[in-house]
Amino acid sequence: MAKLMITLLLILVSANSVAEPIQPPSKASFDELLKTLVAPNQPGVSVVISQRGQVIYQAALGLADVASQRAIAADDLLLIGSITKQYAAAALLTLAAEGKLSLSDSVGRLLDDQRFNDVTVAQLLNHTSGIASYTSIPGYMMDERIRRDISTQELIDVFAELPRDFAPGQRWAYNNSGYVLVGAVIEALTGMAWHDYIEQTLLQPLQLNATDYYDDSSAARYPIQGYTGSETVTTALPMSISQPHAAGALAATARDVDRWQYALHTGQVLAPAWYQQMITPTEVMPNYGYGLGLGQFLGQTLREHSGGIHGFVSDGIWLDESQLSVVVLANSDTPQIQPTLLSKRLAAVALGQPLPIDWPEQLLSTQMMQQLHGSYQIDAETQRYLIHRDGELFSQRQGGSEAKVIYVGDDTYALADSLAYFTVQRSAEGEIRGVDFYQAGAVTPVYANKVSDEVAVRNVVELSEQQALRLIGDYQLQPGFIIQVRLGPSGLTAQATGQVAFALAAASEHELYNSQFGITLLFPATDEVPTQLTLLQGGARMPAPRVNN
Repeated sequence: MAKLMITLLLILVSANSVAEPIQPPSKASFDELLKTLVAPNQPGVSVVISQRGQVIYQAALGLADVASQRAIAADDLLLIGSITKQYAAAALLTLAAEGKLSLSDSVGRLLDDQRFNDVTVAQLLNHTSGIASYTSIPGYMMDERIRRDISTQELIDVFAELPRDFAPGQRWAYNNSGYVLVGAVIEALTGMAWHDYIEQTLLQPLQLNATDYYDDSSAARYPIQGYTGSETVTTALPMSISQPHAAGALAATARDVDRWQYALHTGQVLAPAWYQQMITPTEVMPNYGYGLGLGQFLGQTLREHSGGIHGFVSDGIWLDESQLSVVVLANSDTPQIQPTLLSKRLAAVALGQPLPIDWPEQLLSTQMMQQLHGSYQIDAETQRYLIHRDGELFSQRQGGSEAKVIYVGDDTYALADSLAYFTVQRSAEGEIRGVDFYQAGAVTPVYANKVSDEVAVRNVVELSEQQALRLIGDYQLQPGFIIQVRLGPSGLTAQATGQVAFALAAASEHELYNSQFGITLLFPATDEVPTQLTLLQGGARMPAPRVNN
């Protein structure tokens, strides 16, 4: 049930504009990439790539079961998390096409529940309802509550009385409660469990026999074990599959998800007018439709959704013009590489346009790193820094985290663990003027002009022990994700759930930061003991209430 933020393209490409079939690279090209990113002795991935419905690559790498060392197989079932929302949205649109409801209908009327009278069906589908997401209730996803078997109505009652985040239609906020209500509407209109309706109406006609709601662990077919942790791998926290509901409870093989994507995007699931509604964004969020993210990748129209749930993460992308589908399912919620990155790296290879991160690394001289070091102006308020330190080069957008820079030749530099890269722009004399920076899969760069050979350094103050002790504690950024602030022999540190600890410097007694990761932690000056901190990173401002001392 992970969040997805990608860029927008509002064009539905007509059939006569579909690209010619690509000539897929050799299987070895995909194998080489996958084996450099996924170790076989850790929880792994199941991958399928197809064009026009024909598989051009399929692989499973890593462990399905760490204890027994059983390897993942292509026919293994994995939870797909929020990719489930595509199926739920398509099911509700099917009912709308049959005249069973209108997208402008009141959810309260359909469910006979006046608590949702002011919310429309469309606002559930596009995350503009303003209803509080139950997965954001402090502690809910980590404690015994998530382990309870629960009915649809009992799950609705968990969040129905919570204060609204905003008035319906006013803003966009990714919302799992909304898709629980999508499932509830399906049940109210059909008299069937939401997943039974999806199976009967959508899956069976497409012969997607491996996709289902698996709630019987003793059955012959059941999802493989999910894991968590990177340095120390453990089984994921237990969870009742009734809890994610229509927001994220389905499981499937990678091939079944691939076949679903092909069917959905080639008119086999919805009539054209209803599919058009599914891929039309709202004014307040131009890159999300109904259960689908909308964007561009390497000049093609992108449809995408990712998923994240206890023990599993996933991503499925569809490129319209080439009818290319890439599905990556992982059986760890802290995987060796995020499926959202792996899917696009594989897609780029399939298109014959590998991203710079997958070009061979070249030697970068100390002299060149010194020449690149400095500040680059993006716009009136924002700079990017290229930092030469300890024999390496790093890139950091103002307010963002540092990324190691990898030289791949021809004045092109990739960012480690990223799809982004930049190219150096030079004067006729060969002097560095600036850089063209390309975000993930973008074909149009953002130029940053070099304005200084120096990089600004933040002020550092020494805190007294009493001032430092005031700040230590556990702060919950979101359910299951805690920032621990600690004081040790080397000073203050912070550590987020599942990540390594990092050092903090103090700009004042109420402000800590780490320049490497572009993180600032602000604490209320008026509280004797801070009741929360505010995390600033990458332009985002995220409150995290203190959950203990």
